[in-house]
Amino acid sequence: MAKPRRALTDQEREQRRAEQRELVRASVEQLRSSDGWRSYLKARARFRSYSWRNVLLIYSQHPSAERVAGFRAWLDLGYCPVKGSKAIRIWARCAPSQRRLQAWRDAGADPDDKPRATYKLVSVFAQDQVGELPPPAIPAPLQAPIAPVGGDSHENLMASVIGVAAQIGYTVQVGDTGRADGICNTQTHRIEIAERLQANGRLVALIHELAHALVAIDTDPPSLDYAQGELVAESVAWCCADTVGLDTSANSIPYLASWSEKASLEVLEQTAAMTSRLAARIEVALLAEASAPEPGDQQLVDAAQAVPI
Repeated sequence: MAKPRRALTDQEREQRRAEQRELVRASVEQLRSSDGWRSYLKARARFRSYSWRNVLLIYSQHPSAERVAGFRAWLDLGYCPVKGSKAIRIWARCAPSQRRLQAWRDAGADPDDKPRATYKLVSVFAQDQVGELPPPAIPAPLQAPIAPVGGDSHENLMASVIGVAAQIGYTVQVGDTGRADGICNTQTHRIEIAERLQANGRLVALIHELAHALVAIDTDPPSLDYAQGELVAESVAWCCADTVGLDTSANSIPYLASWSEKASLEVLEQTAAMTSRLAARIEVALLAEASAPEPGDQQLVDAAQAVPI
């Protein structure tokens, strides 16, 4: 049984607050130079779902970070932080405890007095601070296998997918995305696709990033962590590509299998439901552009049109 933690003294609390303030101040200080700002923007592209404060904290403490997770999360993925690695400190949201909420209800549940979430610094580790666990652990791949989708046979379908993005307020640009095939910024409502990809590869990358955008506005979203979000996005991309006869199995199938094998039944059920909703939404536009729907496709069209944007 774990020992209860010793309560901090007032002096220790103040020292901890001072250390936290200095950590935040030092991270902001790095924005002063043009190089620092450019580096921050690159870090922001890697951590699109993180607050700007956490992006700053990650960049200032570990500039090479491309993915971060807590100790237990890495264990679940088949990795373990390497001994001697210095943890990265970021802010984590702490919901009010059930005890505080119950006390608030017992006191009359005044909306103005409802307990609020607090934030605390927690430890995470980057992808280059962990090593694979030995068997029987099966480490999940941290990036999809590199098997670019070549050719330009489906280039004409780009406009229809860009149209779906426009319907939900997103713009699409092609440019330099670094090592990523695509980037979806759910705050600025912008999707960027790598210009180095061939036309078919751009289409698949666009569908993947559009799936992330649709997840962000879904009317019935499950709570997804990074791995589950990637599983949904890649599943949607594979389904849509398959619908229009574009083979991405060499790239997608090993990646999907590695994540799905580690997911719980509840997560798989939620992922399957969301994948079906989002893929159907995009497939309508793809089928309309590719050709008139076959009789067997009409059920798909009807179902997708019933999905709220």
